[in-house]
Amino acid sequence: MIVLVFVFSLFISSGIFSQSGWQTIYPGNNLPGQYFKDIKFFDDQNGWILGQNNVTRTTNAGLNWSTYFIVHQFNQLTCFSFYNKDIGWVGENNYLNFTSNSGTNWSVINTSVSYPRGLYFRDLMTGWICGDSGMIKKTTNGGYNWVSMSSGTGVTLRAITFADNNTGICVGDWGTILSTTNGGANWTSFYDIYIGFYSHVKFKNSQTGFVSGTGGIIYRTTNSGVNWSPYFVNSFTVSGVHFTQNGTAYAFGSPGVIYRSTDSGNLWSQIAANGLFSTVNSVSITNDDDFWAAADSVVIYNSTDLGSNWNVIYREYLTREHINSVYFTSNLTGFACGERGVFFRSTNGGLNWLASNLGVNYALKDIRFVNSQTGFMAGGNINLTGIIFRTTNGGGSWQTVYNDSSQFSAIQFINPMTGWAAGSSGYYLSSTNGGLNWARSKFESTDIEDICFIDINTGFIGKGTGLYSTTNGGMNWTQSSSNQTGAIQFIGNTGYASTRTTNAYFLLKTTNSGISWQQYQIAGGLYKELYFANDQTGWIIAGNSIRKTTNGGVNWSIQTTGSNSIYGIKLHFIDENLGWCVGMYGGIMRTTTGGIGIQPINSTIPNGYELFQNYPNPFNPMTKLKFSIPLSVETTRRVVSLRIYDVLGKEIAVLVNQNLKPGIYEIEWNASGVSSGVYFCSLITNEFTQTKKMVVLK
Repeated sequence: MIVLVFVFSLFISSGIFSQSGWQTIYPGNNLPGQYFKDIKFFDDQNGWILGQNNVTRTTNAGLNWSTYFIVHQFNQLTCFSFYNKDIGWVGENNYLNFTSNSGTNWSVINTSVSYPRGLYFRDLMTGWICGDSGMIKKTTNGGYNWVSMSSGTGVTLRAITFADNNTGICVGDWGTILSTTNGGANWTSFYDIYIGFYSHVKFKNSQTGFVSGTGGIIYRTTNSGVNWSPYFVNSFTVSGVHFTQNGTAYAFGSPGVIYRSTDSGNLWSQIAANGLFSTVNSVSITNDDDFWAAADSVVIYNSTDLGSNWNVIYREYLTREHINSVYFTSNLTGFACGERGVFFRSTNGGLNWLASNLGVNYALKDIRFVNSQTGFMAGGNINLTGIIFRTTNGGGSWQTVYNDSSQFSAIQFINPMTGWAAGSSGYYLSSTNGGLNWARSKFESTDIEDICFIDINTGFIGKGTGLYSTTNGGMNWTQSSSNQTGAIQFIGNTGYASTRTTNAYFLLKTTNSGISWQQYQIAGGLYKELYFANDQTGWIIAGNSIRKTTNGGVNWSIQTTGSNSIYGIKLHFIDENLGWCVGMYGGIMRTTTGGIGIQPINSTIPNGYELFQNYPNPFNPMTKLKFSIPLSVETTRRVVSLRIYDVLGKEIAVLVNQNLKPGIYEIEWNASGVSSGVYFCSLITNEFTQTKKMVVLK
């Protein structure tokens, strides 16, 4: 049997690539079911993970992974069982894939077992499998032949395990729990009256076993399944019960939530799980009490202190939730927030992001900072309850400063003391003491999309019924436009608002603090979000499309579209070059060139690769980098990277990482975010690498 094996190192950030001047840091993961299904570690070094289309193995505690794509495979992989670190079985529709040499070779067994859901091998020969329509089968020759067993039910069965050769439990949908004491020849049924859907089963010993899944219940038996008792926990889903070497039980629920029992599962208490921000699908605890968790969004976590603190070992997607807002206080430090309370922080310009737990399940819609230390976040939940957070230590910690009715979609502060928030049902708030207290007002009854004040008296509201302005701090409002209005931004006296009618989209612009407005029509999509770096240079988003203007909104050029972009929701720029876009399903992009992609500087076709010396050199802060791509290279091999490193070899910037046509190219690097010193620029292709030394003098 042939397999494809890929060995690679995994980092917190996925591979960065560039298109049209924008780098995709994390692609939006809008494919349902993208997650790791199961995990099994045998010690602190060796473990296996089950994905949808592959199995992955590490032999060095997650530093490197080998991924095995089984070539014959026609269906998604559904379950696996490993006897030890070298011997295991992987199930799919009608087939079982077997390895006895750590995945180097795989044997394919045609089982005629339709869509197996659960698989368990007790030894090299004896195993059980379960699945749709109440199917349970047993093998005594390593999976080559299977004998059907009568389960007494027709529901889908999702997990099966045995404490010994006779005592077993099988669980499934609609509250179904089955137990056997004769190896599966006969099964006794127990039906949960709360109708949970169970997909996890675990034995502590031949008498004590646990069942969990949806419904917020952990079921326990102390007599091999004859009787079951429920224990309710504050989590809709519980992804299994697991034991440390001293017998302490752990159950994993909602993101950041772990339940612990020190009395064999009779009573459970919730413990904090710092750093565990994804829904856990499966957990494995080694003999050294190392915790390994496979989670949603294709994340692997590890804890070496009994679940108190967790480190991300691998993350393919930042999150599957929509990221609604992004804000950078410097070219290195930034923040992002989104649905279900997701909150992230970056300290290296958005190349890597660390998750934090605010302890809420609110949709966080907007984040703004007044300075490097003071910032605010606003959002709400499905019960139309709004929340506002504040930080005074640069995002190190956040405090709830408002929690009341009406969701919030926007928040703004013009100084550390004075700010506004607005949202559903026409409600908006104002604060004059740094958000500690808020005065609540209402303007009409329709939702407010955005609120923007330029001083304590002059402000603007955008909503479905139009653009409105006040010159007396909100005592009176005047309609400036009847167009449906989304984002509003002011730079001095110049302001912009994204608006629409039934059939057209417009940019409204004022140069006199909103006394009068000009209207510019924009074609090509629903442009609800905008951001201007100055009164001439700005960007707008419509789905996968980002457009840029350099003449104050009169003309716009397309920078991204279609598959070369995330589905954007919010933009933020530090200056004309450095900016970020966040969006649906955890998508994040950034640009260091203002979104301008690299283009050939002339029509000359060079004879070979070459990286020219940057000029000027030394420089502060701008320098130009020129390189050439020859004609005599296959198109598929013209992927070119231009990367900046410091003297320690740390990657500072990725200026280019894309497929380029033959030609001579030139790109600028803005080194304002680095200190004085020596840096290196490397031109990297499949068959060529060249490096030049550069000097930054400040």
